[in-house]
Amino acid sequence: MSPPDFSPYPQPESNDTGSVEAALDALRGAHNELSAVDACDALLWAMGNNHAGTYFPIVLGVLPAIEQVLEAGSAWAQRAAMEALLDLCGTFIPAPGYEQYQGASVPQALDAFLLSLRHHVAPLAHGSDLRAQSAADLLELMDDKAATAGLSPDSDHGSKIHTSPLH
Repeated sequence: MSPPDFSPYPQPESNDTGSVEAALDALRGAHNELSAVDACDALLWAMGNNHAGTYFPIVLGVLPAIEQVLEAGSAWAQRAAMEALLDLCGTFIPAPGYEQYQGASVPQALDAFLLSLRHHVAPLAHGSDLRAQSAADLLELMDDKAATAGLSPDSDHGSKIHTSPLH
């Protein structure tokens, strides 16, 4: 299977044609704490500016891959994915001028995706390991986002990104 085409999505100027797929490969291949931290960092840089806390619409293109990691990735890959989502959905903002993509709000699409992941994240929150801690933190962020949107935190009100009008 060939990798997805990320070229239609605006992304950081520092990205080359393989930057996003390389970051996703690092995420999928995370196998210990160091590789998970490196994978999270690589993904955040491929999405935007990790230091400035910004992202580009390319983030929408990688959401299905992040969901796949949460579904079937290793524990370290899952932790790296959740830590990236904590940053992207918790404190990061769109890069100036990239708040919209194809007429849709990028932050709103990102939040809808986050809320749709509860059924993947909730089972990961059991235990006392680092993955469980990341899952608990992500569930708390989901609850905060749902409350802000006036939704019940236990319901699945997010829409699957691959069924959204953005694709």
